[in-house]
Amino acid sequence: MNKLLITAALGFMLSPLLPAQNASSSADLQEQIKQLERDRQDAFVRNDIAALEQSTADDYTTINSSCKIADKVQMMSNLRAGKTKVLSVKLDEMKARVYGNTAVLTGRYQDTSVKDGVQKDAHALFMRIFVRDNGHWRAVAYQQTSISLE
Repeated sequence: MNKLLITAALGFMLSPLLPAQNASSSADLQEQIKQLERDRQDAFVRNDIAALEQSTADDYTTINSSCKIADKVQMMSNLRAGKTKVLSVKLDEMKARVYGNTAVLTGRYQDTSVKDGVQKDAHALFMRIFVRDNGHWRAVAYQQTSISLE
């Protein structure tokens, strides 16, 4: 098991033992986590490989709405090869919870993307986990569940 996932698990287990942050700093930190996600999605739209490389942990895992699992190497390879191009993203109903050096972000996700030359619109609920490592927040996991707009 890798170091960042162990850190995330320990953060969850030890969070009740950590001193409570004051409401102001807690709200600021929650907004910072939401902004991290907005910045990540903007990087996808701009195809900013360097920003995504830096903000993604080496042991990153993602589960997309088609139930396919990928790691950082696969994700970055697809982006570099142009297999996936995100044209636009809209994030709603984001809720951030911070437990020490671990943050869990949930929300609604809507995008228009092109994958292998086919354009599609996606609507999903998502969960992303960030871990603070050496003072920097990095994405360690992401999961999407497709939703119907009916």
